[in-house]
Amino acid sequence: MAPPLGLRDPKRPVRGRDELLGQVEAALSAPGSRLVQVLCGMGGSGKTAMALELVTRWLGRGEQVWWVDARQESTLEAGLRAVARQAGAPEDQLRAGDTADVLWSHLARYEGRWLLVVDNADDPVLLDGPGQLSEGTGWIRRPADSRGSVLVTTRDSTPQTWGSACALYPVRPLTGDDLTNAVQILRDHAGAVAGSSDDARRLAERLGGLPLALQLAGTYLADANNVPAPYREPGTPVDFGSYQAALDRGLEYVDRGNVIAQTWAMSVKLLDQRGLPLARPLLRLIATFADAPLPYTLLLTPQTLASSGELAHLDGPGVWSLLTALAGLGLIDLQPATGSNPVPTLRVHPLVRDASLDQVALGTAVSALHNAAFADEMGKPEEPEYWEYWRLLQPHAWHLFHHVTVTEPPDQTTTETAARTASSAARYLQVKGLYGQARSEYEAVLAYRRNALGDTHPQTVLTRHNLAGVLRDLGEVELARSEYEAILAHEREVLGETHPHTLTARHNLAGVLQDLGEVELARSEYEAILAHEREVLGETHPSTLTTRHELAGVLRDLGEVELARSEYEAILAHEREVLGETHPSTLTARHELAGVLQDLGEVELARSEYEAILAHRRDVLGETHPNTLTARHSLAGVLRDLGEVELARSEFEAVLAHGRDVLGETHPHILTARHNLAGVLQDLGEVELARSEFEAVLAHRRDVLGETHPSTLTTRHSLAWVLRDLGEVELARSEYEAILAHQRDVLGETHPSTLTTQHNLAWVLRDLGEVELARSEYEAILAHRRDVLGETHPSTLTTRHNLAWVLRDLGEVELARSEFEAVLAHQRDVLGETHPSTLTTQHNLANLRQPRAVD
Repeated sequence: MAPPLGLRDPKRPVRGRDELLGQVEAALSAPGSRLVQVLCGMGGSGKTAMALELVTRWLGRGEQVWWVDARQESTLEAGLRAVARQAGAPEDQLRAGDTADVLWSHLARYEGRWLLVVDNADDPVLLDGPGQLSEGTGWIRRPADSRGSVLVTTRDSTPQTWGSACALYPVRPLTGDDLTNAVQILRDHAGAVAGSSDDARRLAERLGGLPLALQLAGTYLADANNVPAPYREPGTPVDFGSYQAALDRGLEYVDRGNVIAQTWAMSVKLLDQRGLPLARPLLRLIATFADAPLPYTLLLTPQTLASSGELAHLDGPGVWSLLTALAGLGLIDLQPATGSNPVPTLRVHPLVRDASLDQVALGTAVSALHNAAFADEMGKPEEPEYWEYWRLLQPHAWHLFHHVTVTEPPDQTTTETAARTASSAARYLQVKGLYGQARSEYEAVLAYRRNALGDTHPQTVLTRHNLAGVLRDLGEVELARSEYEAILAHEREVLGETHPHTLTARHNLAGVLQDLGEVELARSEYEAILAHEREVLGETHPSTLTTRHELAGVLRDLGEVELARSEYEAILAHEREVLGETHPSTLTARHELAGVLQDLGEVELARSEYEAILAHRRDVLGETHPNTLTARHSLAGVLRDLGEVELARSEFEAVLAHGRDVLGETHPHILTARHNLAGVLQDLGEVELARSEFEAVLAHRRDVLGETHPSTLTTRHSLAWVLRDLGEVELARSEYEAILAHQRDVLGETHPSTLTTQHNLAWVLRDLGEVELARSEYEAILAHRRDVLGETHPSTLTTRHNLAWVLRDLGEVELARSEFEAVLAHQRDVLGETHPSTLTTQHNLANLRQPRAVD
């Protein structure tokens, strides 16, 4: 059957009541083929009000209008008999023949234009009468000619009910573009004393833009304000805000006369009459979930409802028939799968939800959600291919867990089931980078489990462990450390030194130690864990590879870059083979390897790696996910190394703009990005701005991480070079000497960070006229860099360049010239003709009298 006129083009929705009225009036007045025009929508949506507006227009033109109430069979038949009489049918014909045939035969001969309105035809079966509505033989039929028109209002929007002789016009609540009209209805009825437009808008949204509810709310507030304050009942809402607060406590607090609740009760009663008694408990179940899109093909299936009492015996077709019946009366809105939603969803009008809430359904909802979340076909929250499913499940998991924890008396079995689902939903939030939300959920689950299960129950310990991970993600590293240490002490005592849970806690604690700059201690922890995992799990077990990956990061921090490279390459080869090219673990290993390549001077190769990783992460994770921002940040650093400083600046600024929104101003990742952007500003000559940025970052790092943390020292080092640029050379010297002393003591004489500080101190010594001392420093650094990094590494070339300039200061001009020429030849080959370092060497070679230092 072809869809009726009015539903043929779902891509062209009717917007606004005025536009809808215009369309219906045009259809009623159009010459030619006649259809029954049907205004359909949920109870209280304003269908009758729209019909009255159309009647007013017809009466204003002096045309005949008949209005028939179709709520009951007796009133419908009596009304249509009266129409027949006014259309000229004599009583003997009405008594002798088929009343419906008599009615329509006289309407066909009626002189002049006429409109028949059949209001509240919520049970279309009543319109069949002696025949059948859909076949044109019932009480309501298509007009025979263009002089007559028929308008029906109904809650039933099911096309199959009405047939091809009817055109359906859905009447929606006043939401979206129509919300302004909803606000106006509230204010018109409530008066000016009920609150601001913003408060009215919030209440209109809470009422779902339903005209009936808007009118009742406005009238309620107007009446309340007409009563002198001493005579009001305590707590009576008198403005939009207090009305909304009362509504949030329960519909019964504001629904005088039970008008709103009865609106939905009438709709559900119709379904009972149609032989669908299970529609009522299903609606109660749906209303128990959160006010968010409900993925019904995941949550409302025979499998998920298997332990749901009266709904447990439904099969697939049975569930679907109930859902479509509820949607047909506007009680729920079924939305198809889209590009952003991989499965169909449904929404419930907020007032339908309020009227349908029933504590009895809570356990069923918790069970259904748990069954959906842990079904065999549902993947883990950490698996990207299931993220869209978890995005839809997460708000319901949090809502139900919160709901069950405040019920009295609490049902521990139901609450623990809800806690398990909420924990998995928090894992999804964490992997998506929504760390603040994940922390709130973990803390709520932990509070419940500590109270219900005790501090040492395995589920409590697991939740505490997950919370520690989020604290680390949020940059609260000291707090994360204390949590991991407490967990580890418990696991060692209860489970033993080599239990997988103990090793996991030890592994995560090692990561925190690395974050805090205790790198050697982190190394020894990882090496101990790795030795055990290799022996017990084997070389290629995921846990072994994870530990090996983290240990490689520690080796890089300790300056053992070649060893870190070989580790990352081995891990990456295995993960590509087992997990695939685009698995998150593979991409993480690839990202870390790119960083090592950058350290080793293979900057172009590092750039291509970062660009490939960034493209994939943008596609899968989105622009603002922390992992995407990390890849973009790393790429910006490579761009700076390659001399594309303006492009690096724009990338760092973009990372900061997104990252501040997601992570906050003081997160370690934000401070690192801010530090690196300051370095770019320095490169671009904005030295005072760079100084203020470095000082702000340094103040925070000193306060949070301490004076000797590697990140604190890195910022202090960068600030020292800015001081040198600003002419505060003695202050720069003292800073470098203090940093160098600490690095030599903690990292060793030949660590890359130690050598960089020694290198920059040498140039400051040269600025201060201690040229021989600067020469000896550069010669020592150059010897080491040649040995470790090779002759053509950018850091080696930088040291050789600065040594050449010192040679020039010492009068060894020819030796300086040959050094500049050798450096320039390598830079042209490695960095390219237009790289800033290449151009600087070329300039200095051309004019040995104008010194310039680079690092």
